[in-house]
Amino acid sequence: MQGGEIRAVALRRRWRKGGQLLESRIQAMPKTPSGSDDTLLIPASSETALVSALRDTLQPVALGERRVAVSLPDHCGYVLTLNIENFSRSHREARGVVAWQVGNLLPGLSNLHLDYQVLRREVGGAARLLVIAIEKEILGRYENFIQQAGYIPEYISFYGLNLYRHWRYRLDPEGDAILFSMNEEGIVIQSYRDGVLEYYRARAVGGEASHQVQELHRIVTGYGREFTGSGRFGVFLHADKPVEQATQEALSECFGRKVQLLEGNADSPPALAAALGAAECMMMGG
Repeated sequence: MQGGEIRAVALRRRWRKGGQLLESRIQAMPKTPSGSDDTLLIPASSETALVSALRDTLQPVALGERRVAVSLPDHCGYVLTLNIENFSRSHREARGVVAWQVGNLLPGLSNLHLDYQVLRREVGGAARLLVIAIEKEILGRYENFIQQAGYIPEYISFYGLNLYRHWRYRLDPEGDAILFSMNEEGIVIQSYRDGVLEYYRARAVGGEASHQVQELHRIVTGYGREFTGSGRFGVFLHADKPVEQATQEALSECFGRKVQLLEGNADSPPALAAALGAAECMMMGG
């Protein structure tokens, strides 16, 4: 669910060849009385309309399958990378350490659902982690919508991460890449070294290209250290809608190198990339 739309795809697993797209569908989400299409702002009086829209979108695509992978907008939660010394191999102890670290980074948010993935283990027991966090109330609301529509939310992640999962085989084969995305809500910038996430930032600045470019300049200027040594990285742009040449040139100027536009095709347009990434991740197990 992204940009006021429900975007659904159905994939069939092909061994060693990834997924084969079977069906896809894009449908507008119902608006609230105030005109907003943000799912988190939909009042109880409009929930029935959203559940109906979910059912109408998924039913012709799901082909009898009830399990779904869900890609949520980044503003619904948090994506963090943590470096932890002496990281325990005990899952229970590790979750406790992660929860403590996240509590320090996000003070005031105590009722969080957390999940983590070990990105890299170092000699001596240190580890680099990818952590996703979302308030339990928000997660529960999305899960309830999907369950009311008759489906089981088996895998839930965020828009930016699912974009990378879809495009990763189109990026630098060495695993070194910067992926920048522009969507109706704002921007997401993420960098990978040897295929491991180094930096991730999402900004809800709206869909105006000029505002998005300005915010990118602020990020690159303010967090220059995060991109140190990334001069050889390819920079790739994902956009849900066409990007004007002037905007592409402004982005290239900001990064100091040419930005390569990621383009889909008639069967899988860029607007479906996050939905495809979520489905691929659930189907292939990561």
